[in-house]
Amino acid sequence: MLTEGCRRQTWTRRAGSALLIALTLADCAQPTGEHDAFAKRPGDAPPAAMSGIAPNDGARAAVRRGIITFAPQVTETVFALGAGDRVAGVSSFCDYPEEVASLPKLGGVIDPDLEALTMLAPELIIVQGKSEKIAELANKNQIPLLQVDMDSLAGIYDGIARIGEALDREAPAVALETRIRRELDQIQAAVAGRPRPKVFIVTGRTSHDLNSLYTVGAGSFVSELTAIAGGDNIYSIAKAPYLEASKETLVVAGPDVIIEFHAGEDLSEDERDRFIADWAQLPTLPAQRDGRIYLITESHALRAGPRVAAIARHIASLLHPNVELPPPLH
Repeated sequence: MLTEGCRRQTWTRRAGSALLIALTLADCAQPTGEHDAFAKRPGDAPPAAMSGIAPNDGARAAVRRGIITFAPQVTETVFALGAGDRVAGVSSFCDYPEEVASLPKLGGVIDPDLEALTMLAPELIIVQGKSEKIAELANKNQIPLLQVDMDSLAGIYDGIARIGEALDREAPAVALETRIRRELDQIQAAVAGRPRPKVFIVTGRTSHDLNSLYTVGAGSFVSELTAIAGGDNIYSIAKAPYLEASKETLVVAGPDVIIEFHAGEDLSEDERDRFIADWAQLPTLPAQRDGRIYLITESHALRAGPRVAAIARHIASLLHPNVELPPPLH
């Protein structure tokens, strides 16, 4: 879903990255399509794809083995469910857990390596959101395809359940969802009753002049995590999960805190200082006046997957630095 696995060495590459993040997030937030081989829920008759599809010509005569995961959060979910040994290939943006380093990298949903994917002859492909190219290849080669929409907390829980069902890991899926819910509940309880700052969330920008700022609306898991962490997203009334913000709106809203995501970017101290210094262009913002502008660079910071509680905990530590937060559950 995101390009946070890549490292940016120049501002030009960062600008392209910010735009790609915005476009990819918007695409991945779309509902799953008609090619979803596992669209039925528990209780329905087992979908035909679950019983396997027999190959019917020379290139597909070999027995299919392994699964392909086309998004970092999907890959992390499969490993968190204890099925990592079944993964035969991943997207080029997958970098966690460390076991994926040795796996074939197959591009992304926008530019998948279709030839390499076909040669792997997987038994299942799991993709976040929509990818017409992957869907067409799966249909042509009779490969079962599972499309998930893990871009909100509800979507994350549903994706975990559906992946668990597809991989016969239902019990670990229930346990993983339960742990995530408990951690989020504990974080929310820790900050309950505290003043809630107004927060502007930046998921990407293409320049230092603040003319292209990408943010999140209520439908994004980042906005939901901010609310759990004790803050109010100033764009929470926006219907779109991802959108472009304006400096004029910011001045009117007057955010108390600005959280700027540079997920996966190895920023030097000088680069970090410059990003923060850019906000001096809007000196009337309370966040600028009070020095409450923060950068988050962890690679998983914009991944809607098993580590969302860690993201919420990080946001809460920035919004409420004097609150003792509960440790992670194991």
